[in-house]
Order: sequence, then structure tokens, then C-alpha cells
Amino acid sequence: MKIRVLSRKEIAAALDMPTAIAAMREAFRSLSDGTAHAPTRLSMDTPGGVALFMPGRVGNERVAAKLVSVNLDNPERYGLPAIHAAIAVFDPRTGALKALLEGEWLTALRTGAGGGLAADLMACPQAGTVALFGAGVQARTQLDAVRCVREVREVRVFTLDDTGRTLAREIEASDSGLEARAARTPEEALAGADLVIAATTSPTPVFDGSLVEDGAHVTGIGSFTPEMAEVDATLVARARIVVDQRAGAMAEAGDILQPLAAGVIDESAVVGELGDVVAGRVPGRTRPDEITFFKSVGNAVQDVAVAHLALVQAEEAGLGTVLSL
Repeated sequence: MKIRVLSRKEIAAALDMPTAIAAMREAFRSLSDGTAHAPTRLSMDTPGGVALFMPGRVGNERVAAKLVSVNLDNPERYGLPAIHAAIAVFDPRTGALKALLEGEWLTALRTGAGGGLAADLMACPQAGTVALFGAGVQARTQLDAVRCVREVREVRVFTLDDTGRTLAREIEASDSGLEARAARTPEEALAGADLVIAATTSPTPVFDGSLVEDGAHVTGIGSFTPEMAEVDATLVARARIVVDQRAGAMAEAGDILQPLAAGVIDESAVVGELGDVVAGRVPGRTRPDEITFFKSVGNAVQDVAVAHLALVQAEEAGLGTVLSL
């Protein structure tokens, strides 16, 4: 059996953010239409964190599975990323393993692309000031994706350590033309922001939802268990809520499950899935002053879509290493 192995660098060379956003548009439409399948992911506690298994299928032509470990103490204790992942791509006809892709970058890319797609469909057309909570790879790809769909002019980064200041300096030093600064408080980050991105590992809310401006669009991608909620119940109660996948959100999204349990909202507050918005069945926004909230816990259909596309384009470009097993 021969398989193609793709590194982070090779994936980045094969697949850019605009292409990934286009792939997410198709993937989420397929998920909501029922032509794609993503079972609720299997999770297992490990001594240092949690391990996840995420298989998925898009149509009859694309099948893949992702293995992920999330160890939140890694950066501080070991100087390693909090997330390690690999994606296996299979031939849908024979079941043979076709490729193995580095999954950390692909996960960040597809998560960012999903957030970018949501912003394109839900944010006000003139939105251009970003409050960015977090400064890791997920925060960076969310910002990259939003810049693909809106004319972002200013970024305020808030973190509890110096990483926010470092990211702001990197943005300022780049040729992006963006004005960037590290916010001293969440309030400073949110003042006047019409695009709010929460991409942290915090188990508790990172800002006061009452401070979010009317008309803002909020993306939350950091919380992925019922016990975690980086966005508070106040924001959730104020917002029009769209999720990546209803089944996954109702099983894992603490940002939604906790307000539900407290009686702050009911299930009707979640107006639909992102695929419903793509298909035009549900509007992403109903008025200019409405706060919109896209909550994503991630699903395997996203991984399948970008992994397959990266593999096709890598094969065409001759990228990767072919191994015989």
C-alpha cells in the first residue's frame, strides 16, 4: 500500500484561505442537506487532556478521519502545542488508506475558514473593526479568514499574557495595512468592535456580553465541552445564534448548553446551522442592529473537505512524500 504524507508546509503551499472558505461553503451545505455525514465525535480522557476521534464523509467520494489530542497545559509545561492531530484520507471505493496529513494546521485552517464563511454570511457588510480574544494559531486563522470576507481596518487583541502584544506587533510590522494594538482590558477591545472573535482555551467567559456593540458579529470557537464557555449567557441571550452542526453543539457547546440549563434561552434560540444559511433557508442576519453569534465546536465534514482538497492539489503539484507500507 502506498500513501502520500503531507506536512504542514506542504499543506500551506497547496491550500490557501480563500480556497478553504469556498470548500467550507460546500461542506456546510452538504452537512445540512444530509449528503454529508459527521457522527458526534468520540472522546476519551487521557492523563494530560482528551483524545478525540472524528470520522466523516462528504457525498460518496470523500472519506477521512481525524485523530486529535488536546492537552491544554502543553505550552506552559512542555513548550509544545496544545493540539496535536493527524488526518487519514481513505479511498471510498476500496477503503484503502490514501494519505496522512498533518492535522494541526489543517484544523486551524478549516476552523478559520468556517469562521470566515460565517462572517461573510452574518456580519454587517461594512464591519471592519475586530476584537480578537486569543493570540494562538486558531485566533490567527480566524483573523486571516475574516480579512478575506470583510475590509478589516483595525484589530484589538486581548490576552492575559504578552502573546496579544506580540501578535499586535507582528500585524503592525507586516505589510497588511492593518492598525493593530494590544487591548489592556476586554472593554477596551470591544469598544466600537463590529467583529468579535473568541479563540481561547478559557473554560469561563472572556468578556462581558453586555458590552458587545449592537450590530456586531461574534464567532466563538474555543469552547468544545459542556463545562467550557468562553462566551457568557448575556451575549447568548442577546444574539441570533447559528451553529456549525446542531447535534454537535447540543452535545458539546458549553456556551449554549449552560444558558439552556439555566433557562436563559431555549432551543429555539438556535435558529439554524451554517449550512442552512448557505442554502438560504435561514437568514444569517435580519436587521443591521442585530447581534449575531456563530458557535462552532468543529465537525469531521470540515476536515474531510479540506483534507481531500489539499490532497488533490498536492498531487497535482507533486507535493508530499509517497511511502510504501
